[in-house]
Amino acid sequence: MTVPPLPEDPAARTKTPSPALFTRRRAVGAAGIATVGAVGLSACGSGGGSDDDAAATPTAPATPVDVAAAADIPVGSGLKVDSGGVQAVVGQPTEGTFTAFSPVCPHEGCIVNPANRQYVCPCHSSAFDMATGEVTGGPASRGLTEYPVTVRDGRVIVG
Repeated sequence: MTVPPLPEDPAARTKTPSPALFTRRRAVGAAGIATVGAVGLSACGSGGGSDDDAAATPTAPATPVDVAAAADIPVGSGLKVDSGGVQAVVGQPTEGTFTAFSPVCPHEGCIVNPANRQYVCPCHSSAFDMATGEVTGGPASRGLTEYPVTVRDGRVIVG
């Protein structure tokens, strides 16, 4: 194996890199820069800063779906459900009152989490009232999409 000469070697000053090696280095470097740029831009979202650019507005389930036992949702608390093709956040803001909303934050489309009588987006900290779905803290400018909810025989039905 041949070891490249050190820069102090006078012969090293006269050698030029192989055109193929130089091209490969440029290609690898350009690919790396392109990848970093794409990842950086995707982290910025749509760049429009408008809720109109967020994910499509979710719709309520076409048919009612049993998602949880009412007893599993304490007063002032909520839970995320994914049952029968329905994704929702279901809460009991006050005794005997149940609410259901799309879990999709209207700001950038992240999935909200129940926390302290509200739903909070983990991406940019938008907060939504558990009882109404309305925004209580931005950057979201509109509330969560409400789903119809009923309680039958101790079961929470969404849709």
